[in-house]
Amino acid sequence: MYPMKACLKSISTLLLFIGLIIQPVFGQRLQQNNTRPDEAAKIQVDALTQSLNLNGTQQRALFRILVTEATQSGQSPMAVLNKARQEEGQAITRSLQSILTAEQFRKWRDPKKK
Repeated sequence: MYPMKACLKSISTLLLFIGLIIQPVFGQRLQQNNTRPDEAAKIQVDALTQSLNLNGTQQRALFRILVTEATQSGQSPMAVLNKARQEEGQAITRSLQSILTAEQFRKWRDPKKK
């Protein structure tokens, strides 16, 4: 009977060890494409900096908002921005309105208009 207990204890220890190794690999998936929110937010901020001519303060504020929203919602920063562009009254839309100038906000809201 004693060797059976030792065997079960060894197997359970091994499974626990494997679980501890594998957990971080699967636990860090925040988005479907495995891009971290901060990396994806940086890409979005860079694109908006190009199109809206954002200053450093605006870039930092926008980055923080995008990372926070993407992490909380589980969506990519691009999806967060697209949703904010389509729906009035969202917290992120109000935040963007306070960060951007009126001209930048108008240009972001409707990029096709000049």
